[in-house]
Amino acid sequence: MASFNHEAFVATAARSVLDQSFTDLELIVVDDASSDGTLARVTSMNDPRLSVIPMTANRAMNGRNLALRQARGRYVAFQNSDDVWAPGKLAQQISLLSSRRDAAACFTQVEVIGGDDQPVSGTFLDGLFRNDALLRLEWLRLFFDAGNCLCISSAVVRTDLVRRVGGFRGSLVQLSDYDLWVRLATLGELLMVEAPLTRMRHTGGNFGRPSPEGQRRSQIEHVDVLMRYAEFPLARQLHRIFPDVVDRRALPAEAVLALALSRRGRSLRHDLFADRIVARVLDDKAARARAVERHGTGFIHDFLAVRAQLETRLVSTGEAP
Repeated sequence: MASFNHEAFVATAARSVLDQSFTDLELIVVDDASSDGTLARVTSMNDPRLSVIPMTANRAMNGRNLALRQARGRYVAFQNSDDVWAPGKLAQQISLLSSRRDAAACFTQVEVIGGDDQPVSGTFLDGLFRNDALLRLEWLRLFFDAGNCLCISSAVVRTDLVRRVGGFRGSLVQLSDYDLWVRLATLGELLMVEAPLTRMRHTGGNFGRPSPEGQRRSQIEHVDVLMRYAEFPLARQLHRIFPDVVDRRALPAEAVLALALSRRGRSLRHDLFADRIVARVLDDKAARARAVERHGTGFIHDFLAVRAQLETRLVSTGEAP
């Protein structure tokens, strides 16, 4: 659990972990230099399975990665310091993961609650989280086209796999979990318990859409995540994820360019992704020649036309993150 300034909710969040029907667990709380009474609330809880790591400066380290290095279990679950788990959450997920050796992670359906613990609707979170089970390649396609649709506080992952992919990416403030799901989906299936066993809390100003500053940061982070599809091992799997766009005989670089061109115009983040990919092709003489032979020069003219607008669109973004 990463905690920060959730004095009113952190004890409830922690207790919902410690009171799980699955009891063979440890709860590692990393407090990110809270300025309220959050740390005091957690340290006052009496349970030998609870350990607390206080940080003295906010964002000095990645709290989740710090806790991950300390974790001793075969599985790791992530809790937010204001969310709530149903008592049987871990038991159902660990049972499912134990029966599916091909799985990398397991999630649950999510219910959004307010500060009074009651369900809320009419927020930007409505319809955000995916509730049904998909196959690994379907998840990877959905992540590329739609973005993050899984709740971090619902996740249970295999410890060895999350360590193998390097944990959370430190430069991503808003989308490090989304980036992790993409990387884990290259290693195994993502399972879903089709019951709302995770209650995600949103209060006050969180009921509106993210701020313009948050949207701009999210757009940039989205592109960083999409670039995973241009790297090993995903670039070699694109013909299976996007068979309608990528020829199975295409080289990885050709597959990435075909994907980028197919998604240009879909959203700002997809245009930014295409901008990076086309620029990389144009910088490589051989790659440029192959691309022109396959696509003609039209994609270059489109690249120049779209690039002339990208900066303005990012600064004044009213597009969904």
